[in-house]
Amino acid sequence: MKSSKFMSFINSGETPRAVIIFLLIFYLGSNFTHRNWIRDEGPIRGVIKWDIISYYAYLPAVFIYHDLSFDFTKNPDFVNDNKFWYQETEIGKNVIITSMGMSYLYAPFFFIAHTLAPVFNEPQDGFQSIYQFFLVFSALFYLALGLYCLWKLLSRYFPPGVTALSMLLIGIGTNLYYYSTHEAALSHSYSFSLICALFLVVTKWYDSPDWKRSLLLGFLYGLIVLIRPSNVLLLVPITFWGVGNLKGLWVRLRFLLRSTPLIVLMLAAFLVPWIPQFLYWKEVTGMYLYNSYNTVGSAFYFGNPHILDFLISYRKGWFLYTPIMLFAGLGFIPLSRMHRGLFYPLLVYIVIVIYVLSSWWSWWYGGCFGMRSMIDMSGLMAIPLAALILAARKQLRIRRIILGWIFTFLVFLNIFQTYQYKAVLIHHVGMTKTSYWTIFLRANDRYGYWQNLSEPDYELARKGIYVYYPIIGKDERLLEMNEEEGREYVLYNLRKERRLIRDIKRYANRNDISNVEALDIVVDRAYQRLTE
Repeated sequence: MKSSKFMSFINSGETPRAVIIFLLIFYLGSNFTHRNWIRDEGPIRGVIKWDIISYYAYLPAVFIYHDLSFDFTKNPDFVNDNKFWYQETEIGKNVIITSMGMSYLYAPFFFIAHTLAPVFNEPQDGFQSIYQFFLVFSALFYLALGLYCLWKLLSRYFPPGVTALSMLLIGIGTNLYYYSTHEAALSHSYSFSLICALFLVVTKWYDSPDWKRSLLLGFLYGLIVLIRPSNVLLLVPITFWGVGNLKGLWVRLRFLLRSTPLIVLMLAAFLVPWIPQFLYWKEVTGMYLYNSYNTVGSAFYFGNPHILDFLISYRKGWFLYTPIMLFAGLGFIPLSRMHRGLFYPLLVYIVIVIYVLSSWWSWWYGGCFGMRSMIDMSGLMAIPLAALILAARKQLRIRRIILGWIFTFLVFLNIFQTYQYKAVLIHHVGMTKTSYWTIFLRANDRYGYWQNLSEPDYELARKGIYVYYPIIGKDERLLEMNEEEGREYVLYNLRKERRLIRDIKRYANRNDISNVEALDIVVDRAYQRLTE
């Protein structure tokens, strides 16, 4: 009887709701356990740090200091202890590198914090604990909306039990958990939630297109792209959602042509969140459309994607640090049989995304836990994951049990590696094969971990040239040589790296210099790093 009631609950519409409540309580407990909003290590705050400094800067600059030119930072009385990061433009003004999309999402919580700051005897400067507290819980708020939308999206195609398990695996079996709690105010959980909402609207728009849904779809897409411009690639699954064969493709194209007025409305709504950004760029750069990442030499190298590194490397491999996604990838096989109209647009989209993101100069995406750049599409990857789970339900009982134990282990592994990352047992950028297996499933440091870490040369990486150095320790032989001998020694070792030589040749071609000149630049830099 109890088993019957349990299965009835599992297969009811209440199961996904229960999973959402569990995930929110779990995340909430993590937030109050770590309480990052009260952490302050000199100039590094617990929440407003790294990329968040730039995402957030628009709000205090506009509503507290009333100056987006950042001239107030030149005041001798102002201490810019990692409060604001900006770069100088070609016309001598200051520009924030990131766009203002995240500030839109932070804004309601910023205003609540600003109002309550005096109640908690904190200055209304935009950076006290009260502001950081509300930033953390803004992530939880949007995540709740995103999980709800994911539930409704998955429920259109899969039964409740499959939907619930897929959401649970995404919620605690991937690094969405880490980036919704420990570094909650980064953009990833917000983009995840907005993309889930976007595709719920997309499905409803194709069911019944009208002007309200057109406006909402366009606005959501515009906001998502403003937060992270590479998400413009979502246009692929948006356009071809539900198209499963060549006939369906022609039907879709004719439908879109007939819907031109609604698409024009979508485009107008897409531009709405961009208008303040265009005006800001025009003021500080003289141009309405501006690639602010050029100011720090960032670029895509589409002729040199690091696809295998991106997917399976020990440094940051997506499948290595988020192995649930490997099973989601396998789920495309049953998805092709169950829902061909989802299979094609999602598969094409994921392939394009992997190619584009692995072509970024910093293919490892800075200091982070796993491949954080892929968190945004975790909601879409829940669809092939759900297809795999549904297909497994029809397999022999022993196979289902084995898959269940695998998923259980991968959830445990994700939570344990989250702990390791926080304890610096998984390095933010330097992991190697030896370092990874030295501390695998260990809660304490062991000899061989630090000794085998390596870090990329960021200066050369911006040029599309990838050289890695030991994080600790030096080459004693190099230190015993004079400079000329040392440079020859470095050159000898660099020439053994075929991929590196190809990087150098590409750099030479892009900059119209000889291969010898390009090689000299790398030797100079590597020798400096190895002997400093």
